[in-house]
Amino acid sequence: MAARPPRAEGFIAAPREDLCLDFVNTRCWRGRATPTEELHRIEDVLGWSGGAGGVDETITAAFRSWWQTRPRQADAAFAAAIALRETLFHLFGAMSSGEAASQGDLDVLNAALGSGAPRSRMAARPGRFVWSAEALRPAAATLLSPVLWSAADLLAGARRERVRQCDNPECRWVFLDDSKSGNRRWCSMASCGNRAKAHRHYLRSKASKSGEAR
Repeated sequence: MAARPPRAEGFIAAPREDLCLDFVNTRCWRGRATPTEELHRIEDVLGWSGGAGGVDETITAAFRSWWQTRPRQADAAFAAAIALRETLFHLFGAMSSGEAASQGDLDVLNAALGSGAPRSRMAARPGRFVWSAEALRPAAATLLSPVLWSAADLLAGARRERVRQCDNPECRWVFLDDSKSGNRRWCSMASCGNRAKAHRHYLRSKASKSGEAR
């Protein structure tokens, strides 16, 4: 008989509202010919989920043990995790530009939410409360449950209007605009903002010199 997948249980921390955007940004410099990729295999997704994602080690350890001896299933789970990430990128990219969300992307998110860990029971931990998860099967949707919760809450909440995408066409980082004016254009002034200013200054100087030479 084929071995049955483990039914893992543990705790999942309540996600920050922009955790889903952090997950989207594990692929950055999307506008370049060669984007920067942080996730290359399911082990990377497990590590991210156990760290930034707040998934209990008992869950990630059970999933890791299962996938380590089943490379085909591990590859399928990794592909599913990346597909979910790109779905979220499309959804929040459309939101940041004022476009309507694709029904296909919403269908993918809803299917993943239906397969993820349920938020039906809480547990008290020292100084905080967490979600108690039981009978979790090894799958991308269950591993990324806090990402999916974060995405759903952000999409349904008032703060969705604060989702932005960096104006640098090479960057395309997605973020929540916490500025007072609500007009933040760059993921970071220290990087993309200053780079854009320097480029505009260069173009103005070039145009000025060209005019003087005529």
